[in-house]
Amino acid sequence: PGLAYSNIISRKLDMDVVNLGFSGNAKAELPIMNYLASLEMSLFVYDYDHNAPNPEYLAETHKRGFDIIRAAHPDIPIILITRPNVATNPSKAEERKKIIIDTYRAALDAGDKNVYYIDGESFFLGMEGESDFVIDGVHPNDVGYYLMAEGIGNTIVQAIERMGGSLE
Repeated sequence: PGLAYSNIISRKLDMDVVNLGFSGNAKAELPIMNYLASLEMSLFVYDYDHNAPNPEYLAETHKRGFDIIRAAHPDIPIILITRPNVATNPSKAEERKKIIIDTYRAALDAGDKNVYYIDGESFFLGMEGESDFVIDGVHPNDVGYYLMAEGIGNTIVQAIERMGGSLE
């Protein structure tokens, strides 16, 4: 677990990180989202695209989950991420990405100034062979997690600086 992107970010930015990776079981169910919303946090990375069983389920749960976190934490940065390896079920990847973009746009349209979007495909963009960064076609390997940590970490730094904070 020390090489998961959250742990890499924690070390690099010298910040506490709680990784509630549910190993394929995080599906933005209401009890889980309400529990997450009850936690004290300064930033939330919303990354469960892969765990939603299909685009229809993702459409039903993604914005709802965002809204629950945002209602409980109106001022924290929330980072929305799409799946990094679109080669897994590519026929649905664009549909799934659009759902997350729709959540992002709805937040912006509602006046949310502290929401961020990361196209997960950008983590491996320009690299030789996406399969070199995942173990089983889904889960990132150490290099994949490192690349994800770079992209997500940069967005975290941007969010903190935008709020007038510093990592020093």
